[in-house]
Amino acid sequence: MLTKRLALAIILTLSLMPVMTFGCTARTDMKNQLGPNNELIRHEVQTELITMGVSIWNAADELSQTGLGGDEARNVLKGMVTQYPLIINICTADTDGKIVTVGRDAYSSYEGAYIGTENATSPALTSMFRAVEGMDCVSLRRPIMSQKGEFMGVVSMISSPETLFSEIAERWLKDTNFSIDVMQLDGLNLYDSRGIDTGLNMFTDPELQQYPDLIALGHRMVAEEHGTGSYHIISHDTGQMVKKQVYWSTVKLHDTAWRVMSSLVVE
Repeated sequence: MLTKRLALAIILTLSLMPVMTFGCTARTDMKNQLGPNNELIRHEVQTELITMGVSIWNAADELSQTGLGGDEARNVLKGMVTQYPLIINICTADTDGKIVTVGRDAYSSYEGAYIGTENATSPALTSMFRAVEGMDCVSLRRPIMSQKGEFMGVVSMISSPETLFSEIAERWLKDTNFSIDVMQLDGLNLYDSRGIDTGLNMFTDPELQQYPDLIALGHRMVAEEHGTGSYHIISHDTGQMVKKQVYWSTVKLHDTAWRVMSSLVVE
């Protein structure tokens, strides 16, 4: 009987070894793909931002000829809405910071609303703010200059970073255990692929202050455009403390930079 039990134990041990080895190998392979996968996402987002920047540059050039209002200007804006259907709105604003024309009919009541003149004479991708339309968004804008080089106003496209990143990240995260976060340099989480931490600020949110290694990693991310690291956090799935491996990189447009962070539970 003892011999039979010993033989059974050996068989069970041998049968489990490939499973255990496969599990470790799969985890290692996934960890090795963390950086390359992040770079694919970063590259696609960067390309999209540059493409949008070129499009709004062209729109500003057309608007310099049509003027800020009227049917021709509205057609230019509607063309941008057609080209980028996921944007919230696009508008022209005059030198006093008041909306002249909107691209989406649903927001026509905001024509005449004040959106400000801060840094209006320079192209910009803004930080997150609350738009007059009532939602949190970022603005990609371009000054409109007359044929004589005089400042006429701006064309401003507002969008949700969450929408931009979810379209791209979901495609690259399929069949992986990775998660993606996108952070402004002030610590604000613009996008969390898990739908948990979007809108939280890594440096100021009370819920995150219990994780000093996460905050320290956040400061590294602000200081360094790309890198690797790890932190411990309580899993929303299990309620247990887990270790996450992190790889981050950067997308930029004009004077704005966002950190794109991929993470994977490793312990």
